[in-house]
Amino acid sequence: MIDKPFSKSFVMRTTFRHMRRSVDISIRKSFERFQDFDENSTVGREIMETLSVLHTVRKMLDDFQANNPNLFTEKDKLG
Repeated sequence: MIDKPFSKSFVMRTTFRHMRRSVDISIRKSFERFQDFDENSTVGREIMETLSVLHTVRKMLDDFQANNPNLFTEKDKLG
């Protein structure tokens, strides 16, 4: 069996990149849908609430990464 390297920081960076991409896609698609509705309609308000939650999720991801740099750096690389 070949000893395959493992990097926690690589896994974390990759995971967070995919999570951010998914959140950004949802923000973009929700905003595009918002154009189809009056902002005061029930659906318009629901889209605005959804956008607010998605922006909060994005900020949580950014804050988590900023507050846990040790999880995202290469110091854990072991060859």
